[in-house]
This record gives sequence, C-alpha cells and structure tokens, in this order.
Amino acid sequence: MNTKYFAGAFFLGSALLAIMVVFLFFTATVDTGNVGVVTNFGNVTGQVLDSGWHIVGPIDHVTEISIRTITTQTDATCFSKDLQDVTITLAVQTRITKDRASDIYKNFGQEYMSQAIPKILDALKAETAKYEAAEIIANRDQIRSEALKAAQDRLTGFVDVLDLSLVNVAFSDDYEHAIEAKQVAQQRAEQAKYELQQAEVEADTKVAAAKGEAQAIEIRGDALAKNPAVIDLELINKWDGKAPETLVTSGGTGSVASIVLPISHK
Repeated sequence: MNTKYFAGAFFLGSALLAIMVVFLFFTATVDTGNVGVVTNFGNVTGQVLDSGWHIVGPIDHVTEISIRTITTQTDATCFSKDLQDVTITLAVQTRITKDRASDIYKNFGQEYMSQAIPKILDALKAETAKYEAAEIIANRDQIRSEALKAAQDRLTGFVDVLDLSLVNVAFSDDYEHAIEAKQVAQQRAEQAKYELQQAEVEADTKVAAAKGEAQAIEIRGDALAKNPAVIDLELINKWDGKAPETLVTSGGTGSVASIVLPISHK
C-alpha cells in the first residue's frame, strides 16, 4: 500500500516538475503589439511568433519586435533652391509587418529605424531643394506630400511609411534678418505709395475746383458782355429791401455826376 502510494506521489511529482521545467525553460510570451523572432544560437530561424504564450525548443531564443505604429521625430538640415540653410523638424510615422520582421531583424537588428530615417530625410531634402527659401512656407503641404511619396518608394519592402509632417521650419539668422528688413522696406514703400496717392487725390481735387471756378467766371463774363441787364438782375437779387442812404445821379451829358445826394425818408 505504501509502495503504491509513494510510486504515485513520485510520478505526480515528476510530472509537475517536468511541467515546471517546460514552463520555465521551453515557453515564451510575446506581448501584445509585438511579434517574436526565433533564433537558435544567434541564427534567425525565420519563425515569427504572434503575441501570446508559446512552447519553444530548448535552444530557441525569442526576441520581441514591435509592429505598432511608431512616431519618430528628428531634425533635418536642408538646402533651398537658392542655397539657403533650412532646418526642418520632421515627425514620421512608420511600422513593420509580421512577414518582414524576421528579415529586418536579421539584416538590421532591433535598431532598424537607424537605417530607415536617413532614407526618409533624403526624400525630404530632395523636395526642399526644388523651392526657393521664400517659397518653402507657402508650399509646406506640397513638400510634405511629395516627400511622403518619395520616402514610401525608397522604403518599399522594408518599413511602411504611413505619414510625415513638418513640425517646424526654421531659417538661418542672417536670412531671418534679411526677411525682416525686406518686410520693413515693403511696409515703408506701401506707406509712401499711399501718401503719394492721397497727395494726388488732393491735387486733383484742387485742380478740379480751380477749373470749376474759372469756368464759372468765364460764363458770367460772357453773360455780362452779351446782356448788360444781367447786372441789374444781380443787384435786384442782392438787394436787402432797404432804401439806399445815397443816390448817384447822372448828368445830362451821359457821364455820371460826382454829386452824391442824401435821400430823406418821410
């Protein structure tokens, strides 16, 4: 009885020990969002494990590689078409797929982005060089779009480039000062142009007023020459209704007499 009991206990203990050994030394767990690349003594086997718990061989080693979308931000020193220095802060979104994980790890290790980023920056620099410095800000979206396409072509079969954005665009201090000086000069030129236009308007107004007055005088002169009675009409229009204090009389010879007689009011 005791012999059977000890035999059964030994068997159960051995099984539990075997399970523990398998669990401790022949299993691997891959985190969510990663895949596991299996190697034997440093050699990539080509086997790639999904996330979860797996039983592996006694000499297998599993290295996890992320297949999530990752964002890498870096600065790029570029040149414009007119050879101005342009510093662009670039944010790029990339990922790798499970079927490429084994080859990528074999050829580049876990630091594969150190091989991908230079190709992406080269694509950006090539697009930036198509524009003069003054045009880069205005064509920022176009540069981003074309650089994205170029980067995707350069990294086909390696890393998927999902998107990139130009976080910041900065120029050299000398160029910034030149732009500022140019803007100030343009503002002054616009102000001078405005003042000149205002002066021309005022001058035109004065000329028009002078022409109008001259024409009015000419019209009145012509009217008097053609019809002397216009003078009487103007005197009547200007009379205030009061009797004059003096009267100028005319002599018999047709000339105006120099005697001025007061008029008495009764």
